[in-house]
Amino acid sequence: MGVNFTSASSPTMNGKMPHIQCTAEEIGEIVLLPGDPGRVAMFEDLLEDYKIVSNYREYVVGTGYYNGIKVTVCSTGIGGPSTEIAVLQLIALGAKALIRIGGTGVLKEDVPCGAMVLNTGAVRKGGASCFYAPSEYPALASFEVLDCLKRACEERKNEYSMGICMSVGSFYHGQGRQMPFETGYDENAVLEQYEKWNILNMEMEAETIFTLALLNNVLSGSICAVHCNRITDQWLVDFEPAQKEMCRTALAAGEKLYKEYLHRK
Repeated sequence: MGVNFTSASSPTMNGKMPHIQCTAEEIGEIVLLPGDPGRVAMFEDLLEDYKIVSNYREYVVGTGYYNGIKVTVCSTGIGGPSTEIAVLQLIALGAKALIRIGGTGVLKEDVPCGAMVLNTGAVRKGGASCFYAPSEYPALASFEVLDCLKRACEERKNEYSMGICMSVGSFYHGQGRQMPFETGYDENAVLEQYEKWNILNMEMEAETIFTLALLNNVLSGSICAVHCNRITDQWLVDFEPAQKEMCRTALAAGEKLYKEYLHRK
């Protein structure tokens, strides 16, 4: 029985990327990036001719059409390392704009759960991007994407805030949470430091997306629905309505981005 090999430094599997398991023909220029693989299914009634083109490890990929525009949705898993893999393989396949969609926790008392957050930039604490650029290199969202996301929020009457996120490769201590079995941990010490830096919200993927996109001349941005408010200590249990509205808003922004920036006539 023969043994098959591919390149260890640049692997492909039957012409497909090794992790997201897709070809260039299966990917749109605009890609929405949820962390949760389960969120990819939320687009079944939002996109026409939508189909799941791959499902491998934490990467579920679906592609369909929004008002005639080909759009892909690809889950990244949680955190920088798995996001790095998805982003770079999508760029290799021809993605031109990457928009993170997900949940986030805010550090502003007046930002309610269910509202939208648009990040202008991110503090680079995710881990993976440090192998591509020094910490001084900024993780910034593209103006083009921010412009489209902002106008989509306004047209859809969504409450939104804009600012810098702490994009960190930790759910517990890195976001000021004690471990589930821990007592006596000073959560406020971490949160108060972030507040001094005027951090709007915390999440785990944006800086990896922003940094790698900037380095490779790809547009990027992020829209997140507020899942929790760490100042008021509220966690939204029924999160799906806010997530669905976030998805609709991202698609509306994607249409603007495609027509006004990627393919301006």
